[in-house]
Amino acid sequence: MQKVLIVAHASPYGSEKMFNALRIAVALKELADEPVELKLFLMSDAVFSAVKGQSTPDLTYNLQQMLEILLAQQVAVKLCKTCADARGVNASMLVEGAEIGTLGDLTQWTLAADKVMHI
Repeated sequence: MQKVLIVAHASPYGSEKMFNALRIAVALKELADEPVELKLFLMSDAVFSAVKGQSTPDLTYNLQQMLEILLAQQVAVKLCKTCADARGVNASMLVEGAEIGTLGDLTQWTLAADKVMHI
């Protein structure tokens, strides 16, 4: 089984980078010929993507819903603790299943991954 790590840095709705990172993640889980062990680590402003209660009436996509789909498919989602703390994001604000992680977690995930994508 391939192990893929996606490290996302982009703000949730400032551009389509975060949306495309999650589109790639969903496609890896749903369209790959063989099962993929996927992990997602959110850094910088990407931590806001995991905040629950997003209201996006003018957009055709909702990153919270996309993350919930990935979490339901057993994708591990962690947020950089330093990045979350700097932005006032804490564990009680997150969608169910997302966790605050550390640089140590990211290091272990990177070393275990066959492929790492930075978006």
